[in-house]
Amino acid sequence: MRKFKTLDEIRVEIDKIDLEILEQISKRKDLVTEVVKLKKRNQIVDEKRIKEILDNLDSESEKKGLPKKLIKDLWKRMIKAFIEYEEDIFDKTQK
Repeated sequence: MRKFKTLDEIRVEIDKIDLEILEQISKRKDLVTEVVKLKKRNQIVDEKRIKEILDNLDSESEKKGLPKKLIKDLWKRMIKAFIEYEEDIFDKTQK
């Protein structure tokens, strides 16, 4: 990791990472939009899949030295938001 001399330098890098994360979330949203087309309403919430995702992230966050609680909390919120997004899309397309 490079040495930073100012707070502004660090913030510029954080802003770049935020845009990269946003791009990945956009790609995830596109895939969710596709997957919802293949689901029935009762398949939107898949507890087995959610557990699988969280378990995977738990393992990966440990390997990367990331705080497990932080990662789990972030993904739980994201999964919840994507479930709401799926339900909204499903309801709009099934009318």
